[in-house]
Amino acid sequence: MTSTNKSLKFHAGKVQYNEDTNRCTPLPYEGVISIKPSAEEPDFLDFTWTPKPDQTSQINGTQQVEKDELLLIPGDVTIKTIKSCNTGRVFAFTFLSSGAKYLYWLQDVGDVDDLGKLTEKDNKLIQSISSLISLGDDEDVDMKEEDKGDDEKKEKEVEQKESQQASQATVPQAQRTQNLPSQSQSQSQSQFKLPIGSISSVLDISTIDNHLDKLSLDQLKHMYGEYLPPSIAQNPTKAKIIEVVRSGFFQQSEQKLTKQLRANEGAGLLLAQSLKYDYKGEGIENFLKGVRELSKKEKEEEGDGEEKD
Repeated sequence: MTSTNKSLKFHAGKVQYNEDTNRCTPLPYEGVISIKPSAEEPDFLDFTWTPKPDQTSQINGTQQVEKDELLLIPGDVTIKTIKSCNTGRVFAFTFLSSGAKYLYWLQDVGDVDDLGKLTEKDNKLIQSISSLISLGDDEDVDMKEEDKGDDEKKEKEVEQKESQQASQATVPQAQRTQNLPSQSQSQSQSQFKLPIGSISSVLDISTIDNHLDKLSLDQLKHMYGEYLPPSIAQNPTKAKIIEVVRSGFFQQSEQKLTKQLRANEGAGLLLAQSLKYDYKGEGIENFLKGVRELSKKEKEEEGDGEEKD
């Protein structure tokens, strides 16, 4: 095994996994696994399994030995050893966003008397891979600490303002009238508006949870089925959707989109063209406005269609 910073290279073979029988079959071919930072997305990792040059023969006479190329996104993929396999040291990558599994067996010399026992070297390797694909607590997708602090401050100010508005709504009308500011003060305050720091400050877990609570299973499938991983799309319960929202893949994607929208470098226009809503301008707030209007338009069109039926 070789290792350089965030790169790993070691000998391993492929394993065929039958989901119906839950059976693992290590294939008798030599290969090399390489894990290194992606050239296009430095926060992600390029994974390749490459058969050795002499492994050009066919598997069972029907299927050729193919190279595996995967993109590992920290927080979206997990690694674990398959202890039930006692004929080799097998480990599996599981992708949370899709449910896909990829299995490999370690080919460096192990314990001849106990083929399924991991060596000390194996354990260090698995730990190194786990460290690479884990989403660190302090990781924030290239966001500078001072920027992060500013965003958190803005989010707290927005929450405080919303809390004040909510509490004011419970005060009797007569009392609120007595406490109204002068016209000049009101105009001055209306001109001041805090920017939205991130998409998650508006669409947080609590808001999403409350929204999903109001939908039936059929509505969940109709509204979100096509956007979910295949393993969930057929039966998209609220709990499974929340699990996707909490996944590292979703969180990183949201943070990257937030960063791109805040940069005001054309991401808003590209999204408007892609999602087919009226372009409102750059920034998070204009993006959310466009998406809301698109949602209202789609609901109206569905309503018109039902009336015609």
